[in-house]
Amino acid sequence: MAATVLQDIVFNNAFALYFHRAVTELSALVQSGIAAVDTRIAALCAEAGFGGKTVNLPFWNALDGDDEVTPDGEDIGVSPLTAGQDVAVILRRSKAWGVTDLAVEIAGDDPMKTLADKLANYWNRRRQKALFAQLTGVFANNVAENDSDLVLDISGETGDDALLSKDTLLYAAQLLGDAKGGLTAIAMHSMCETALNVGNTGNLFKPADSPATLPTYNGRKIVMDDGCPYNPTTKVADIYLFGAGAVALNPVPSRRPFEVGRSPLSSTDLVVSRQAWISHLRGIKWNPAQGVPAGATPTNAELADGANWSRVYDKKEIRVVKLRCKLAAS
Repeated sequence: MAATVLQDIVFNNAFALYFHRAVTELSALVQSGIAAVDTRIAALCAEAGFGGKTVNLPFWNALDGDDEVTPDGEDIGVSPLTAGQDVAVILRRSKAWGVTDLAVEIAGDDPMKTLADKLANYWNRRRQKALFAQLTGVFANNVAENDSDLVLDISGETGDDALLSKDTLLYAAQLLGDAKGGLTAIAMHSMCETALNVGNTGNLFKPADSPATLPTYNGRKIVMDDGCPYNPTTKVADIYLFGAGAVALNPVPSRRPFEVGRSPLSSTDLVVSRQAWISHLRGIKWNPAQGVPAGATPTNAELADGANWSRVYDKKEIRVVKLRCKLAAS
């Protein structure tokens, strides 16, 4: 029987199904409800095919203006119904590996699934890294243009006033006022989860039921990701509180998402993976400065630049706020 080769694996129809299923199952953002596929974006991407750098998402602004006492036989005033424009940017990234790095690991009972799982692990980590770069830029813009109205920064306080706690998380959520109940999950570095677990597990669980990690805190799901900013020297951490569906996470069609090749000089088989996707914080428009991105698609450094973002939704319709705090008193 002929041996299975990389080309047989990658160009098998089942391989793409393995890959997309694995990426979805691995994404803590998806499993927590923070990220979800946006059907409107999916339809627009399907219509555009493989082209385009951004996706325009027009929306109607909230109704505003004072009501009037109903007149007797007179016309009432008419307020305009206005539209806004949200814009999501398409991220396109590529990576190649030599088969010598993969040959042993894909030699199991199901090489197709093994390779798909390894690629899914890699792209899941890269997608989340890009999202945290985007969060850095979005909140830098919020500080610059909106007077930090979605950021609670207590890292400059002294003593317990600077620390992560149930109270400081509640005050961060309060930034959305009466819309704060929509914040259902918290994304944080694993050291932040440890700080909460050490300080509060005894109050939340019976000793026999104390979990190794906290699945929830004060009614909100915890999403641990060491891509969340944390400085072990200063003990300063950035924590994000999200509402359900805060992030539109959509795959974008790619002409050749997977490809294999061979370098005869080194006798090396190559696996190339090209991915395109949208991870868009609803209501925060990609609005790059002139000359950005320098390439065909933005880098993580360009995503992290606050000058490339603008808020287009009303504040209470944004589904994410940020807490900057310390894990230990200075």
